Formats: sequence, structure tokens, C-alpha cells
Amino acid sequence: MASSTIIEACNSRKRNRKPFIFETFAIGDSIDGFSGPFRDNIRMFLQEFATIEDFTLCGFPIWSTWLISNSTGSVFPLYTIEETTQLSLHPFCDHCKLSGWGHHYVSKRRYHLLIPANENWEKPLGSDSFEIGTHVLHGLIHCNGYGHLLSINGVNEDSNLLSGSDFMDLWDRLCTIFKTRKISLNDVSKKGSVHLRLLHGVAYGQSWFGKWGYRFCRGSYGVTEKKYEIAVQFLSSLGLDKILNDFRKDFTERRKIKQIIGTYRELSEVPLITISELLQFMLALKFKAPFHSKMKLANGDDYWCDPDIEEKNRPISMETFVNMMANSDCRWPARRLEFVVIVIVNFLKENQANVGRNCRMTRQDLRNEARKFIGDTGLIDFVLKSIRCFALGSQIVRRSINPTTKLLEFTIHEFAKEEESIRFPFLDMDSDCRWTERKVKQAAEFIVKILRAHNGDGAMSRQELRDKARTTIRDTGLIDYVLKSINKSIMGNKIIFRSKNPSTKRIEFAFEDIVDANRVENIELHMNIDQDLVYLYETVLLSYPGSDSVSLATGVVLDSKRFVKEWKLEDQEHQIMALTCKVLPSFDEIESELTRPLSPGVVVFVPPWITIGELKGVTQFAIRDTYCIMQNFVVTQIGGLRGIEDERMLSCAVGRDAHVWVRGCGLDLDTELRYEGGPIKLKVDCICGARDDDGERMVNCDACQVWFHAMCTGIDDHEDELL
Repeated sequence: MASSTIIEACNSRKRNRKPFIFETFAIGDSIDGFSGPFRDNIRMFLQEFATIEDFTLCGFPIWSTWLISNSTGSVFPLYTIEETTQLSLHPFCDHCKLSGWGHHYVSKRRYHLLIPANENWEKPLGSDSFEIGTHVLHGLIHCNGYGHLLSINGVNEDSNLLSGSDFMDLWDRLCTIFKTRKISLNDVSKKGSVHLRLLHGVAYGQSWFGKWGYRFCRGSYGVTEKKYEIAVQFLSSLGLDKILNDFRKDFTERRKIKQIIGTYRELSEVPLITISELLQFMLALKFKAPFHSKMKLANGDDYWCDPDIEEKNRPISMETFVNMMANSDCRWPARRLEFVVIVIVNFLKENQANVGRNCRMTRQDLRNEARKFIGDTGLIDFVLKSIRCFALGSQIVRRSINPTTKLLEFTIHEFAKEEESIRFPFLDMDSDCRWTERKVKQAAEFIVKILRAHNGDGAMSRQELRDKARTTIRDTGLIDYVLKSINKSIMGNKIIFRSKNPSTKRIEFAFEDIVDANRVENIELHMNIDQDLVYLYETVLLSYPGSDSVSLATGVVLDSKRFVKEWKLEDQEHQIMALTCKVLPSFDEIESELTRPLSPGVVVFVPPWITIGELKGVTQFAIRDTYCIMQNFVVTQIGGLRGIEDERMLSCAVGRDAHVWVRGCGLDLDTELRYEGGPIKLKVDCICGARDDDGERMVNCDACQVWFHAMCTGIDDHEDELL
């Protein structure tokens, strides 16, 4: 169907801007009838699901499809612009050239699918809309089914309350129903100073776009897929203990890295061994997603209750405990979780009153009692499995393993029994302290005793606390070290805070109750995930000490920006065959004119009972409709050198999903619109191994006309580009 026919069909319909549901649009069978190749499917989409606009973009027609989000109520347009290549000011495609597709014949049409930035949702598209990179979504697809994702803004961030992942889901659904063949992208996404392709590559073994099936396409500076895979695997397997050992000469950095590792290891339910597992866990916490470690335990419950680990556990408030369960991979709301927790606590209190202070309840006994009030056993099991150590009022609930019976048991104690256990985080972080751990701990415990005695009188100034500590501790350097480090130490349901009084400008220390759930998550865990991620990224990945291997591997990942996704060609139904028909030029044409690799064939969907002669007509129409160079091409033969007889039935001559050679005459070898990469192909022969233009800055040898990377030849960005 020609563009003019589509426009007439759209104009003949009553103008209707009724929006489609964003979350379900283009899912599976929600859109029927898209049973052809891309060039036909996009036309059907415009006719059935889009409305022609009254304005144009650079003279090209624009269709709009309005979408509404059920989750946010946002209403916004998806614009489709049909750009006719022969009328375009920029008929060639740099994106194809940099993706390794510069040898493709120039397609007759390319379609821009575009969602502008939210402040422009009710405005006509500007004349610069093809060039700017601020669109929420911008994709370009040639009518041969190959295309490029040019921009996704708001990646991993909100865009009018809809995330970049939401728009990637939409893009992927559209590409699927349109039956695109390959889509490439240039991954330069960053958050602050962090390149996401490196962060996600180390964490997950793939780029952020890998979640949608995008894989390595091309690297800069001679990087190959094999080099990329080796680099990602090497970086992902870096052990955390090895990292700490390699940073042993830098006291400050090692201390900070050890603090970060220790914090998240304590929070994790499974051991964190490699930097990949650490980054996965941190990103899962950041986005409140379930964390699935590659490390599997024989018994996950036992890990929570290991005696050595339990000694390090500290109670969190019940509110925090409930919130953590609700924010995990959980199907129950917070109010139901809280009800189960209260029921469990009441049974433990009742059992304690009947049996005595040191009573314990097995998991099975507690489960049986809870079932009398709660019918959902799955909910009970989930809460019992999640309990480690939490505080409610003046009491602490713990779970442990009975060393004799090996059964899970639950206990409840007053805080008075817990106050002997004080956790000083700085003891776990600073292994290079000049005092022994025993000496530091004794000094810290004495200072805590002074604070406890002063607790009823409010905050205590640093000088006053220091003076009282000197009555027993003679080493003032040790006192100063403890006072500097004791901030956020926890005892029972209280936490020590070191702060500056805004009035007196003096440093003060105070005990505060742990009561607010949000504050516990952010203060008790004393972590800032964004800052910790940036620190690990800049210190470990970019500035690893004494190891060229790490810096080389990091460079390889950063030089891998081009990724691609391929949609496999499949038959739509038993009665239809999907074929890829590729033109095989004459020997003279290949030798003298068409010197680059052959362009991809065109896709046709045909019934298996047609003859080879009928396939000629279908293929000729598809070829003429797709490529500029084949505007007047005449198909004379199906098959390679010998050809197949016109009378033969298709299903008897070729198989399903086959690649079929097509021969004929009428190639327009005089047209300038031959290759997507343009009429001139640079001769690249860089010392890094690159043989094609990869988009990096290059310089030209004026004598031999060979191009090299400026960086590889040691030429500064501000120097002349001629050698």
C-alpha cells in the first residue's frame, strides 16, 4: 500500500484520538493482522492504529497514536514519521555504517517512532526532532526491517512517573509485532559519571539493554565479541577478598571498600563472594527488586541461623522488618504481614509466661498455633522464614537452630538481656588501626557506659565525654580515635549519634531510640547505595592498583557500545512460508560496481502451493518496494546459477524459512543512493586491528589515504587530522 493510500485511508476515517492502554498496547494477540514483513506491517499499523496529523516534519507526513498509562494517568503521543529517502536531506544512514550495515542498499523509506519529552506532549513536533536526543523514545526502522534505537531517556529513572524500562518494553513489543529483523543501538547511557554498560556488564554479564535481548554487535578500537566476553567474565569474577588484598597499600581506599563490602555482606541472605554478586545485590536493594545470587546454599534457612553470623546480628524494629518483607518478592500487603508478626509475638509471650524466661518454641509448634488464627499457611511460612532478629517494644524476637535437635526455634527476650551486646561497626572496617581490637573495644564500651549514665540529661559534648573518659583511659589518642569512629554504633534498640550542635557549633554525642522504620533503613544500615556504587565504580573498576589486566578489561567493556537484537524469521501459520529473497548480481556487476558485501534480501510471506513463477512476481514487487537501486528491477530467475523451473510448486522446491537466490536485470547502477554507508567507504587499517569506521575520532594519512584512530596514533583531539 503506497503512502498516499495510507493518508487517504486515515483521512477518510473519523478523526479519533481515543488513547490505547500503554501497559497492554502491542502485547501478543492484542493487535491482529500483522502477518506480513515489516514494510507491510508498519503500513497496516498506520492505517488501523494511527491518525494523520495536520502538520508535517520536514515535509514528511506524521501519524499519532495516543497512549494512556493505567498506573499514572499520563496521556502521551507515539508519533510515526514516514521519511522518503529520495526526498530527504540526509539520505544515507550513519547508524547503519557504524553498526556494520553500511553495505545495505539504501531503503526507499524509513520510519521514525518517537515519543517526545513530556513537556512537548501537547505540542507539534519541532523541525529539529530528528536530531535532538531528549525524546523519551526515538527509534528509526528502514523498510527492509533493519533499524536503530536512537534514544531512550530516563533509563532507570522516572519520566513523568513512567520508567525507562516501561518505554523499552513498549519499544520491544512494537518491534516484535512489526516483525523487524535487527535493531542496533549505541549504548552511551550514563548516570552521573557511571557508564551503565560497564556497571551492568560487571554485575550481570550484559548491558542494561541485555534484559531485552540486545547482544554485542561491534566494538571500537578493534574490540571483538570474544574480547568483550573475556573482559566481562574477568571483571565479574574478581573476588572481594582479592580486591581488599590488592588495595592493602592504600589505607584510606581499602578502609572504605571494606566498609562497603561488610555492610552489604551483612544485609545479604547469601554469601557475596565476587564483585558481580556484590553489585547485583546493591542494585537489587536500590531498585527494591528480588536478588537472585548465583551462589546457592544447601539450606537457605540455616544461613540465617548460623551461630557465628547470629553473633553479628542486631535487632531491627518491627516496622522495619515488616517493610523489608513487603518490599521483597512478596505477594501479601504490609498490613497482613504485620498481623501475622503480632500473632507470633503474642504466642511467644504467652509461652514465656507459662514456661519461663528461657522458653523456646519450635517452628512447627509456632506454626500450628498461628494456624488457629491465620488460614493462609503460605503467609505464615513466609513470615517465619523471614524472621531473623527484630524488636517490638522492649522485647526482641530471635530465630536460631537448636544445636542438639537441629530444629528451628524462636525466642523472645527483654532488652535488658540484649544490652550486653554492643556493635561497633568501625571495628569491622579498620584492620590497620594501631591499637588492638580488644583495647579499642574496651575503650569504646567504657565511653558507652558514660553515655548511658548521662542519657537522661540529653546530648553530651565531645569535650565533656573526653574528659570523663580520661579518668580511666590514659591514652588520649585512643580516646580521640574512638570518639571519631563510634558514630552509629548500636546497643539494643538505641543508636549512638555524633553530630554538631547548630547553636554551639560543638560536637555532641547522644543515645537515640530506633523507632522510625525509614530512618532505620537509611541510618541503622549506614549506607548510601548511590554513593557506594559510584565509589566502587571509580575506585575498583577505573582505578584498580597495580593491575593492567583490570584496566585493560575495563577499557574493552567501555569500548563496546554497539549492541544488536535479532528477531528470527518464523512462519506465521502452517499455510504460510516465510522466505528471504536475496538478489545475486551478475559477475560483472559484482566485480566492477557492487564491490561491497551483498545487501540483505527482502522478506516475503507466501502460501506453499504457489509456483516458482508466481513467486517471481511477489519477489519483484517486494524488491522494488524496498530498495532505491532496484526501482526497475526485473526478476528473471529464482535460484542460483541453474535456477528453478517456473512450473514447480514452491513447497517442492524450497523449505520453510529458506534463503532464496534471485537473479534478474535492471539494477540502477547510476543512482547515488546505492549504499546506506554513503558513496565513499573509508580505508581503515589501524594498529588496534580496526578495519571499519567505528565512530571514534580518526585521522587520515595524506600519503596513503588510510585512516587511523587518533588515540592509537597518539594525536591529541585538538591537533590536525592529517598525518
